[in-house]
Amino acid sequence: MLSKPKTLALAVASATLASSVALADQTVSPTGQVLLYPFYTTENNANTYMHVTNNTSDQKAVKVRFMEAQNSSVVLEFNVYLGPHDIFPVALASNDFGGTSVITNDSTCTVPQLGTSNPPYDGTQELLASGATLRSQPFVPYLFETEESGDISRTLMGHLEVIEMGVVSDTIDVANCEVVSDLWSSGAWASNTATNVTGPTGGLSGSSLFIVPSLAYSMSMPVTAIDGWAKSGTNYHKGPGVLAPDLDDGVSKAVVNGVTVNYTSKTNGSALAMSALLASQSINNEIQTEDTLAAETDWVVTFPTKKYFTKDAASAPFTVAYDSTKVDGGACEPMTLVRRDRESNSSNGTGNFVPNGSGVKDTVCGVVNVLSFNSKSALITDTNKDVSYSFQAGSATLNTSQKLPKDDNNVEIKGLPILGFAGTRIVNGPMSYGYAVEHKSMTVTSS
Repeated sequence: MLSKPKTLALAVASATLASSVALADQTVSPTGQVLLYPFYTTENNANTYMHVTNNTSDQKAVKVRFMEAQNSSVVLEFNVYLGPHDIFPVALASNDFGGTSVITNDSTCTVPQLGTSNPPYDGTQELLASGATLRSQPFVPYLFETEESGDISRTLMGHLEVIEMGVVSDTIDVANCEVVSDLWSSGAWASNTATNVTGPTGGLSGSSLFIVPSLAYSMSMPVTAIDGWAKSGTNYHKGPGVLAPDLDDGVSKAVVNGVTVNYTSKTNGSALAMSALLASQSINNEIQTEDTLAAETDWVVTFPTKKYFTKDAASAPFTVAYDSTKVDGGACEPMTLVRRDRESNSSNGTGNFVPNGSGVKDTVCGVVNVLSFNSKSALITDTNKDVSYSFQAGSATLNTSQKLPKDDNNVEIKGLPILGFAGTRIVNGPMSYGYAVEHKSMTVTSS
């Protein structure tokens, strides 16, 4: 664990948000084989709490992968071994390194174990009075530290994916972490990762909570579950720190608006299928900025599959490649915004996206984007885009013109793969109240 590739195994080996769903044909559903958490933040002393739940009587091996907001660079990845009906809870908080740490006192087995040495970003362990061990593991910048924007503060905001790797035979006690770790270091999994592990069967769900303890303020955030992702007869059980499996390792079909799309012949076929499943030509949501309520609204707009289409060269549905020599990465997608009050009076502003000089031009550049209306951030984030809003309350629609490539049957899906929500904070004296509303989307298919 002295070289960066090995420390990345811990880095690409660490932590985990109410559920919507999405994919044998990939489909969205209440539980699934893949969980997508569109947002985490630890900026300005905020915390994010996340749960991964096994709703089945099987033992599950899952991959937990945290990625930063700009380009989905992995900042921590590890394996989790869930017992039947097990829940794995974690919290995210800022640390003295200037980044984020994942924290848990749960006894669910992780490989590598959280709270272990990883110089210079060492984890810690503390024995609590209850007898539980509090473990903390920092996120690391290894996959982006040579970029123009390479500071560890990039780990303060991002997103998470959880992928089921398979069902573990009950001949292995996954609650005994020493046994599980030994299987990787010197046992059967060191030579054959499929030993006593069969393919994914689904049944996972997630939940997530944004909280600012100093303001006694929180809101629940949506999580999307995708079922039918795994290929039949495929061994997905991989060791920690190998960046596998990923979302492009699944099936290349998805059901969109009752139509099955098939990208089997395409490069990134599985990522295209998932992108089609999540594609939105437009998203609509609420806004509250009433002065009398001290109301604040942020929109989280996340492109969970963007990294598969912007490396080296751009490919549809995205139009601009990521450029590590630019502070914002340069992979900026054109979008337009229409804003309304509660009586449907609308305003496009003088710019393509928002009025000129408002802080946002006509593009959205990151993987995870926070749009703050009238310079007020309900999610207490500095990494946001200010959007002017001339009304006190109402809604807005964010429109895209991008398209996915036509599938093997000449079916075309319009839009970009988008997840997210509108998060609103209302202040009442010393107390605050928060709520989140998942984006309402429109997906268009044509042939």
